[in-house]
Amino acid sequence: MKPPSLDEMIGQVQKLPSMPTVAIEVLRSMAGADIDIDTLARQITQDQVITARVLRVANSPFYGLQSRVGSIHDAIVVVGLSAIRSLVLAASVMSGLPAIRCPGFSQHRFWRHVLGTAVAAQALARPLKRPPEALFLAGLLHDIGRLAMLVLYPTDFTTVLGIAAARDCRLEDAERSHFGYDHSEVGAALAQRWNFPADIVDALAWHHRPALGLPGGLAGIIHYADAIAHALDLDQDGDQPGQMPSLDQDAVSALGLDWESLNAVLAETQARFDSYEPLLG
Repeated sequence: MKPPSLDEMIGQVQKLPSMPTVAIEVLRSMAGADIDIDTLARQITQDQVITARVLRVANSPFYGLQSRVGSIHDAIVVVGLSAIRSLVLAASVMSGLPAIRCPGFSQHRFWRHVLGTAVAAQALARPLKRPPEALFLAGLLHDIGRLAMLVLYPTDFTTVLGIAAARDCRLEDAERSHFGYDHSEVGAALAQRWNFPADIVDALAWHHRPALGLPGGLAGIIHYADAIAHALDLDQDGDQPGQMPSLDQDAVSALGLDWESLNAVLAETQARFDSYEPLLG
């Protein structure tokens, strides 16, 4: 049977679970200038699973709090609104999408890599003087198209996994070989349909080919964050052959990071990831 076209793939989006209400409210708060912290905290607290995961991270050694926080409101005050919103979005995305059973695909490793890329992007935000929330979100969603392909067309994606294993090639190359497009295009189309900001859509579309993204956009940073997550082996895949991304040296050079800054980013990425692991459930 012929694999679905990109339009057919995107047309099946309604079969995916909608984004949790709490995530929608957090995204709205990121777009608005005036934020009522009390209202936002109440909205987050309505989801007990997400609240529990976020509070476990907020009380982790990474934030070095002198006393434990017991509510989302207190966590926002002590840890900061930006950090809590990022944690809520991560917990929402990870808990809101369905479990997947597909031979050769580990959902646990997938989420570890996605979270690792998000915290690497967040760590890059400081030396690059870029918005940490937008980078975290772009990193968190950068492979969401792959999950959509898996959920909507599991038989086709099993074929993709077989191609990648037989040819010892990157998964995105196997996706293009079978479907004629890859998860980047699917993810960008989904993000656009879900009304995500244009810079997030662009980052999802071009994180494997940052030279084609918006000049000065987020794609190059997510491209590098993706590579950092792989280099630190945060998904515990043992650096399997064929899975390491091809690094665009021009995009990396354009970021202008020196060795001291890079070492600080690597250390912060590992520390954040270790503290954020409770979000994985």
